[in-house]
Amino acid sequence: MATGQVVLLNPGDHIYTECLGGSYYHHGIYVGRGLVTNPNTGNTRTITNAVIHFLGLEKEGKVKKTKPQCQTCFYKPKGPGIVLTCLDCFREGNGLYRYEYDVSLLSFNFKTSGSCTPWSCSDPNTVIKRAYDYLRDQNFGDYSFVFNNCEHFATKCKMGKARCNQALWGTGLPGAMVYNVARRLTKDILW
Repeated sequence: MATGQVVLLNPGDHIYTECLGGSYYHHGIYVGRGLVTNPNTGNTRTITNAVIHFLGLEKEGKVKKTKPQCQTCFYKPKGPGIVLTCLDCFREGNGLYRYEYDVSLLSFNFKTSGSCTPWSCSDPNTVIKRAYDYLRDQNFGDYSFVFNNCEHFATKCKMGKARCNQALWGTGLPGAMVYNVARRLTKDILW
């Protein structure tokens, strides 16, 4: 499927939505059915369109703690971490897209940064298990807009390796090379 509005989602899909008018994207893993618990009452329910994603900054560039609790998934912003929400909370009314894997290097060089990768991905059951493991253990590390963000989380779930194409300095292969050099040079400082 070409990059664009998603009509049909499958559990294990890496999805993303626009933030700040398309200046960057928020990524997550669509898991289909998910069990959520109301923190106020302890009641649980199954939702049909669940997404696991890594939050750092809210889409307006800051954490919004005043937003009311969602009546579908019981989500209420509380700061950074890995969360399970309904699809509506994930996309917040913005467009929804499916991230592409196994694109040709030629396509990778010309597609929007943060929308695809030339690498292969794991089967959906493995992807969903990884996402739920990170959700349960909350062990993906501290959020960093450049070196450990929601795209890193989603690609780690999909491929077993954290990658972020939207944080590249430039696009395609030149941007990937600069990003990887910078990541290696700052690894001991930031991690």
